[in-house]
Amino acid sequence: MKNEIVLKNISVSFEDTNVLSNVSFEVKQGLPTCIIGRGASGKTTLLKSILGITHVNRGKVLINQSSVNKTDESMTNNLFGVVFQKDALFDSLSVWQNIMFQSLGNEENKNLILRSKKILKSVGLSTNDAFLFPNELSGGMRKRVAIARAISHNPKFLILDEPTAGLDPIKSNLIFKIINDLSILSQVTILAVTSDMKGALKYFKRVVILDNKRVHWKGSSALAKKKPTKLMEELFCKV
Repeated sequence: MKNEIVLKNISVSFEDTNVLSNVSFEVKQGLPTCIIGRGASGKTTLLKSILGITHVNRGKVLINQSSVNKTDESMTNNLFGVVFQKDALFDSLSVWQNIMFQSLGNEENKNLILRSKKILKSVGLSTNDAFLFPNELSGGMRKRVAIARAISHNPKFLILDEPTAGLDPIKSNLIFKIINDLSILSQVTILAVTSDMKGALKYFKRVVILDNKRVHWKGSSALAKKKPTKLMEELFCKV
């Protein structure tokens, strides 16, 4: 069975404030999907709803046909790899220790180091980088280490919140290419949030555009390029 996320008419509100309203779309294996929208359009809340961090007031979030509300937390942790907007690396730990953090103390260090080096290669970093510390890394390298940590346990799903935030266009394209390659090589199902419309249309198969707490548009990136809406053109010009 291919791994997929299905959102069915989900709505989220905090007290009297409606954050998401009747949002529906699917994320399928082999079709890396990107959520785009203006600031405060509900993008990050949507990711948190999928991960079970934020409660959904109405509708359903299904992970491989199972409701998120009924999914065991440990099972969710095993299914998902997550890259936060702030890379959240541990400054006191080396790169290999950051990558293999979940396994520290459970396996011999030499085995963890070997595994971390293999993962580093998959995100375009040198095996020598395994022994560096976060304060010795550039912004782009930190992002790649964060991705490496997220895939270290071979998750079925990779969730990324603004993975290129703060990076220049060249480094952003590199991160997007790595994400796209992971979709092909590791067959992980990918969902990302970004403000980079150009990058989304270039490297993701499908896009979901949020506006005013709802889905403004969803479909293939190829179709979005051919028939952009006014909002798409606005977001494209902002990059």
